[in-house]
Amino acid sequence: MPALVARARRWYGRLLDGDIRAGRLALGVLLGVTAALGVLPILLPYGWPPSALVLPVVGGGLVLRRGQLLVLVCVALAGSLLGAAVQDPHGVRLGVTVVVGLTGATVLAANRFRHRLGLRGTQGDSMLLELAEHNRALARLPERLLDWHFDSALAPAGGASFSGDFLLCAHRPEEDLLELVLVDVSGKGSRAAARSTHLSGAFAMLLGRVPPEAFLPAANDHLVRMGWEDDFATAVHLALHPATGHYRLFNAGHPPPVRYCRRDGWEPSEHGGPALGLVPGAPYPAVSGRLRHGDSLLLFSDGLVEVPGRDLDEGVGRLLAAAEPVVRTHRTQQQSVRGAARRLVHTVAEHVADDRTLVLVRRLGHQSPPGEMGY
Repeated sequence: MPALVARARRWYGRLLDGDIRAGRLALGVLLGVTAALGVLPILLPYGWPPSALVLPVVGGGLVLRRGQLLVLVCVALAGSLLGAAVQDPHGVRLGVTVVVGLTGATVLAANRFRHRLGLRGTQGDSMLLELAEHNRALARLPERLLDWHFDSALAPAGGASFSGDFLLCAHRPEEDLLELVLVDVSGKGSRAAARSTHLSGAFAMLLGRVPPEAFLPAANDHLVRMGWEDDFATAVHLALHPATGHYRLFNAGHPPPVRYCRRDGWEPSEHGGPALGLVPGAPYPAVSGRLRHGDSLLLFSDGLVEVPGRDLDEGVGRLLAAAEPVVRTHRTQQQSVRGAARRLVHTVAEHVADDRTLVLVRRLGHQSPPGEMGY
């Protein structure tokens, strides 16, 4: 029995890899099952449902080539019509034939995309899940870093696993440098998510391998070379030195991050250069600053603050009002509350049909070293 199971697994693996012989065997097995399911309701009219003919059709849609699947659907329809002609006392079998036909048309339509990709079974789903996990790994922020607390939340529109927003993080301890990049690809839905996935891999190769001041120019050059018509991306890039709190912000058409100062309250940063992919060779000047103990920095996408028909400043004000109790809380690093960014996203923009991303960077309250003013 174990040898038989192992042999079946190898055959199934060849089938998913597109082996022609394995595909022919699968078609033969499914045709035999279809023929049996077409005859059984005639022999056992009250003991076997004629609707069972949809089962091999659905199974074939997962593993067969398009031509083979068309043959299987035609055989299933023929079996259903045969049963309707031979034995149909109440007119039910004709309705079953319609159901089998509609199921076959649906499976053929779904198989068209699988055929273009060359994927069978659940290979496509597995690839997408692996890709989603990879994107989450690229966005993972450090949990413990000196006296800093980092928190992020990404809420794709419709609760999907992919989003037009993405976050990248790179930490170079030997240079005392932590880099965060938040990118928002233009558009919505699967088109924006697909382009976001492409850019996340390309930008991840740049981040941490070029100086911070060269990242957005290089990313802009990449999008210009891609030649995407009517498509662009906005981005904000934070280069932070955790030991001192000094930072630089580079902005490419993105909503400006907002700094919370324990002494002066909220301070918006300046706008930077144009969105990525629009202007070849565009400059992206840096905005420098320093986060002292008790200060915070908020990075967010426009989906979190943008409301159609309303001023953008209104949405930003709503976000800052909700975030102020969080950033004003005096906590040590060990006492920092996790999940604050996600709670803020749901508080500010829970029912918004757009991708929403928030990054919260906090330098926790601490005794100031000699020569530094405490807050």
